[in-house]
Amino acid sequence: MLAFHTRLFAGNSYFVQLMITSTVTILLMQYVASFASHSPSSASSAWLRAGLVGTWTVCTVAAGLIGFQRFQGTLVHLVFTPTRAGSTLLPLVGSASAFGLFAFPLAGLLAWILRLHPQVSWQLVPAVFVFWLACLSISCAVAALFVLTPYAMTYEGLLVAPLILVSGIFGIPASIEHWAVPVSYLLPTSSAVRAVLNAGSTSTTESSFWGAIAVSVAVSLAWFALSTVLLKRALIKAHRDASLEVM
Repeated sequence: MLAFHTRLFAGNSYFVQLMITSTVTILLMQYVASFASHSPSSASSAWLRAGLVGTWTVCTVAAGLIGFQRFQGTLVHLVFTPTRAGSTLLPLVGSASAFGLFAFPLAGLLAWILRLHPQVSWQLVPAVFVFWLACLSISCAVAALFVLTPYAMTYEGLLVAPLILVSGIFGIPASIEHWAVPVSYLLPTSSAVRAVLNAGSTSTTESSFWGAIAVSVAVSLAWFALSTVLLKRALIKAHRDASLEVM
């Protein structure tokens, strides 16, 4: 089901353009900034940051994905089936994060063309997987929460910047560290971002790398639990109050 929904997701030109523009724009901005600061070597990890931003930007469409299915008239067929609603809606929401992973090879290819010398290590594989899991857990909670409002797709753009800022993809400004750092521990993406950016780095120990992986997985499980609670609440409103206009 995940492969099926991902193929449908990839067939939508808007989602493809969103992934390409968000990834390429972030990479080129870092590329130009590195030359402006006379330190081209600082852009060696720019492709990783571009991949992180591109993946999460695509994941934000999960806020209105279920509502879009309701608009198309297919949500009723996904919810009212013999299979549990969570089992049918998870591949739908997961298609956004799965397709978003294409941002990494796109960023790596462009970085190679720009001669930024992107480096790939075996540690990058589990790190990217954990980041995907973290994005999926947040997407599930966001989708279950925003399905309660008909204006979910309007708020999609508002989800991009806060998570990028708090997760530390470009670092956390000193002016907001006093509240952003504590909040970052509540997001599974913050530990996953550290794992991705430090994958293969000689300055990072094995224990700190796998520690970040473990923390991200643990927090992701907590977000999955939260999304389960929110989904149950949404389904209760759909069955009892008919407020979600599923049928």
